[in-house]
Amino acid sequence: MRARNSLFITLASVLFTTIGFSAVSLAQTANPKPNSLSITKLDDKTAAISASFSALSTREKKLSLLIGKTPVSLVDDGTSGDLRAGDGVFSIKTEFDFDAFAKGNNQLARTTNLEKQFFFAPGSRQAISQQKISLNGNALEFSGLNNGKEARFTLPLDAAQIKANDTIQLPLLNIPIGLPPEVEPAPAAISIPQSLMVTDVSVVNDPGRTWACSTTNTSPVGNPVGEWTFWRLMENMANGTSSTSDFIKALFKHWTVAQTINGFNVAARPNVYQKVIKDWEIRSGGAGATLLPQESPFRLLGIVLRVDLRGGTGPYAGGDAGEGRFVFALHDGDCNNLSKTIILEYKVPISGCSNIRTWAQKWVALAGSANYNADLENLTQVFTTAGANPSAPNQSAIGQVRTNEFLPGSPLWELREFVLPATGGSLIETDVKQEPHISFNNSAALASYLNSNWPQLVGPPSAQHTVPTAMTAGSAPVPVLWNAPAGLLTVPTTPAPVTPPPATVRDDALFELALNTCSGCHQMETSTPFAHLDYNSVPGFPAQLSGFLTGISVPDPRNPAVMRNFNDLARRAADLNVAATMSCGKLAPIGNLLLNELSTPAKLKSVH
Repeated sequence: MRARNSLFITLASVLFTTIGFSAVSLAQTANPKPNSLSITKLDDKTAAISASFSALSTREKKLSLLIGKTPVSLVDDGTSGDLRAGDGVFSIKTEFDFDAFAKGNNQLARTTNLEKQFFFAPGSRQAISQQKISLNGNALEFSGLNNGKEARFTLPLDAAQIKANDTIQLPLLNIPIGLPPEVEPAPAAISIPQSLMVTDVSVVNDPGRTWACSTTNTSPVGNPVGEWTFWRLMENMANGTSSTSDFIKALFKHWTVAQTINGFNVAARPNVYQKVIKDWEIRSGGAGATLLPQESPFRLLGIVLRVDLRGGTGPYAGGDAGEGRFVFALHDGDCNNLSKTIILEYKVPISGCSNIRTWAQKWVALAGSANYNADLENLTQVFTTAGANPSAPNQSAIGQVRTNEFLPGSPLWELREFVLPATGGSLIETDVKQEPHISFNNSAALASYLNSNWPQLVGPPSAQHTVPTAMTAGSAPVPVLWNAPAGLLTVPTTPAPVTPPPATVRDDALFELALNTCSGCHQMETSTPFAHLDYNSVPGFPAQLSGFLTGISVPDPRNPAVMRNFNDLARRAADLNVAATMSCGKLAPIGNLLLNELSTPAKLKSVH
């Protein structure tokens, strides 16, 4: 009995590690993901699970994993369920619950939108596959383009239909499989405008919660200290360390002088302080006056949920439940747009699998709320209220504040980033994560970085790299076409493991580096005109969203023969469904846990 029980552990304790690989190996990825996966029924309680990994050399014969405290090995030596030694397919013969597998597939059938939809490269923002999902008798069928080729996968809905020695090729489409549901009824379909990117005028112009612009060339209306105003959120962030007026002024004083960040100069842009603070002072009573909330020049564009950043794996590690964001646009005090947005990005102070799942479910449920704005306020207060995170500076849950600015008198567009210091107090300027300083563009140093880090860049999962602090800029300029001297690159030009042909490994390495910079994502890589929520959106109407968010195909700017496809809100919706239905603390055979982990989407390490 003891031996049998050792094969059953909780899903929440799954930890994968890889050992003994060469430099170009799975050991360099935070969460190894296969590029093919299958299961073969050996008998009613046993299966062979097989997977191939593009980053793993076929010279390796053993992939060592750890599930909880139980070591597990997949082998490529012709034993333990492996059919052919040395073919790059790693297998394990393991105990498996086929009824649980079928129940999980039934849950997927209930919660998946049965129509054509995009699926995304593991760890990346890039859409690489378009599949039609349909019910076909006792099976859930996936058909369509996958990596540029026609593909078809079938998941059985009835365990009795799974025959001995039949091999089932499994879809790797950002959908976890292998385990049954824990929560009934199944969550509702995801509403992007009500659960992920909230820009509806009834919210951003809520008269009790916002200080809103109903039209241009008029004074704002509403509640200047409402829960969703820039003033109230900054007051909560300061949390008594200074007056709200002084806290806001201290933030914008960073633009008045040149600064040095990571050894790189960040030039002063004094017109920012003029347009934001000095003009605000004049409206508040005169030069040097205390800022008044009713003279605030910031209007709310949107409230954004980023559950997809959960897990604390990226450059902004620490938000186990991801982020909640408020996006504001600057105006002149009379609701005439100025070219600046400011984004308050909070780390949601929730941890633990079941708590995060409940958090995701509450956002899904918003779509059916009879008191939508009140319910949304209750959710945002989890991370915006003063004292939301008692262990953090100022007891604030704020992660970072970022700005996107192109005001008259400022040379070119620029993005900056600010954080609270560890000791608390006012926001200080910091580097812009994953953004090399512009001096590294087309340099030998950038080529060297690409040569050393292309496996993490390319994946799968993609974009698992971290640009080191010694290279990271203090501000992000646009436009920038990131590249490196071809003659200095040793990155392979073989076919890419993720992007369909004619993309090469080198194409994908450069693309993932560029896409994960702020400058690249906000223009050259995604064909975005500086902002994903447009600061020139007409007051009284929902904010205009970028094609990167809503769906766009863009030629790779370095190799136009390669098309890059984006639909980030669809990706976030799929991920929210995963978070709202994930298994937590589930007792199951190791085979089911292994299958679930290998098919679960890789965590996103992106910053934007």
